[in-house]
Amino acid sequence: MLVVLEGLDGAGKSTQTAKLREYLGAMPGGLEYIHFPRYDAPVYGDLISRFLRGEFGSNDSVHPQLVALLFAEDRHAALPQMRAALDGGRTVLLDRYVYSNIAYQCAKLSDASEAERLRDWILDTEYGRFGLPRPDVNVFLDVPISFVSRSLSSGRDGDDREYLQGSRDIHEADIAFQTRVRDIYRSQAERDPSFVRVDCADAAGNMQPADSIFERIKIIVDSYALR
Repeated sequence: MLVVLEGLDGAGKSTQTAKLREYLGAMPGGLEYIHFPRYDAPVYGDLISRFLRGEFGSNDSVHPQLVALLFAEDRHAALPQMRAALDGGRTVLLDRYVYSNIAYQCAKLSDASEAERLRDWILDTEYGRFGLPRPDVNVFLDVPISFVSRSLSSGRDGDDREYLQGSRDIHEADIAFQTRVRDIYRSQAERDPSFVRVDCADAAGNMQPADSIFERIKIIVDSYALR
């Protein structure tokens, strides 16, 4: 089974990924976990890190199709690892995958038809030309934008932030951009039955407790595992 966890920057995805790794790791067959992008990978990981640090310019300085290709090639390079795990009967858990590429790159385009063409190109390139495996389920953590804004403004740390080398991720610098990314993510739930949106807000619009969110993720993953 191939499971993907998606979400905005600062959405609490790392917390839910850690919980899901523990849960899936206890299942028969074992677990293979990959975080995309792989910042420490040669060539594409290095180029992605430099792009996100702003070394090639601002968020809108590089055409999103070129940026999408960098992220796609990073996943393409990891294809043997994913295939070996799936063929060996292991569950594969991915922190970000193809829909991250769609959401973050299409959100940079103001023309809807151009964004649609880029979406189609990403899907054709990654699943078609590169032959990446399609997920059994993509779980999107849909969190309140107010939570994302506070999370990004308060500063973030951890081992997965080393790629920044003290700089700020250009994808995280603009909350309006994160809002557009969220809109793209949400629209995918209406088009792909394997893309499941988890509303992480309570009735008042505040973030739900992490454990409550995870219980819903478990139900979703378990339901797809039984298919």
